[in-house]
Amino acid sequence: MIRFDETAGLFAVCDGMGGASAGEIASKTAIEAFAAYCEDADLMTEGAEAVMSAAIEHANRSVFTMANENEDYAGMGTTLVAMLTHKNTAVFGNVGDSRAYYIEGDEIRQITTDHSLVNEMLARGELNEYQAQRYPKRNIITRSIGVDASVKSDIFKISPKPGSYVLLCSDGLTNEVSVPELHYEICGSGHPEKACEELIRIANSRGGHDNITVILVSF
Repeated sequence: MIRFDETAGLFAVCDGMGGASAGEIASKTAIEAFAAYCEDADLMTEGAEAVMSAAIEHANRSVFTMANENEDYAGMGTTLVAMLTHKNTAVFGNVGDSRAYYIEGDEIRQITTDHSLVNEMLARGELNEYQAQRYPKRNIITRSIGVDASVKSDIFKISPKPGSYVLLCSDGLTNEVSVPELHYEICGSGHPEKACEELIRIANSRGGHDNITVILVSF
């Protein structure tokens, strides 16, 4: 989802789970509820960070309610990573393992933290990076939108510099394309749309084993 005007920008990626149809319903419901809350909020009064946190909670309640009212959707959920830009700042929120990266010059860094079993094992020193890439349960996430009545989101805030980029993506991209490759394609393309197309092409050429969603924002 991409929406922006002269005062603010709203960008979000969801990656649904719970079977093909339920996952699609979960991600669609979450995106719509999240966007509706943000668009009704007063950024000047409430502040972007508070709006982001409340919008994610609103999305979570919407998916959770739908899952509990229809047995066909029981247990469905979705990841969510989003960026809200206002004035000279960018506020990020995430639940799950969809990611946000900040790219500036020779640097690329992950802004968000994955809510996943593999990431927790990495943090505890039970796996190294090489093992994590090949761990059979690497797709298990430990936090998601809609599975529980409430959810804790991580909120981050940065001040993007002119010429920088922000990448929002699902794990269907990062499972197939390395971080150095992300940097190379984004900085070498000269055009955000071309970079997105090439990153998706590369991920698909390597199997495209999961949904691949990419948003690239140029500042």
